[in-house]
Amino acid sequence: MRVYRGTRDGAKAPVALTIGNFDGIHLGHQAMLQRLREAALRDGLPAAILTFEPHPRELVTPASAPARLTSIREKLELLKSHGIDQVHVVRFNRAFASLSPQQFIQDILVKDLKIRWLLVGDDFRFGAQR
Repeated sequence: MRVYRGTRDGAKAPVALTIGNFDGIHLGHQAMLQRLREAALRDGLPAAILTFEPHPRELVTPASAPARLTSIREKLELLKSHGIDQVHVVRFNRAFASLSPQQFIQDILVKDLKIRWLLVGDDFRFGAQR
């Protein structure tokens, strides 16, 4: 598994991608990772994850941020054990949080990561103001 800090040095070729924190890799996460791997295999793409460090709520609402279940190292080991090919760890800071939805899609997903297939959870929100 390849691990990238950020997205600019990441995907050299198109990827199948899912986005999330994946802390603890619970059953819902496992189902998403399975679906990602199936789509990646079907389409001949690497299975890639976009995750954040720190957890976005640690920056946005620190008083209600969830306790971490795993360290970043443990998270990466868990993702590796689930057959993920690439993990892009994005520093979640004020600049990243201020990206508009259009910037996030165009600059991060399309330009940097070259996504061809995307899976997100029901509660996923992105871009400034969610």
